[in-house]
Amino acid sequence: MKSVKIILASLLISTSAFSQVEKTPEERATAQTEKMRIELSLTADEVEKVKIINSGIVQKNEGIRNSAMTGEEKKAAIKSNEEARDSMMKGSLTTEQYQKYEALKAEKMQMKTTKVDMKKENLKKVENTPAKN
Repeated sequence: MKSVKIILASLLISTSAFSQVEKTPEERATAQTEKMRIELSLTADEVEKVKIINSGIVQKNEGIRNSAMTGEEKKAAIKSNEEARDSMMKGSLTTEQYQKYEALKAEKMQMKTTKVDMKKENLKKVENTPAKN
């Protein structure tokens, strides 16, 4: 049973390593913009505005992640950038688009919370499984 746990842990680590293909900041901004174009039915003019906003925020956040700031400082700075993004989006989108943007953002946060909770639950199950020799 101990070997099964080791194999399971190795499998979890290897699948998460494969899923973390690093994109450049510009690729992330472009992907965000394209997703928003589809989800929010953006016009060509809105796409350009949103791409500028996303590019700026992604580049700032990348600089923060690569800085010597503490984890808490990084978290606070990135949160501030996300609030700035929201403010700029509100000025660039229609009322309906902004409402949908906020709803999608809340849905994404809920999914992230659920995913974290599921990972914690799965780890508890693995830890609580009695080892058989």
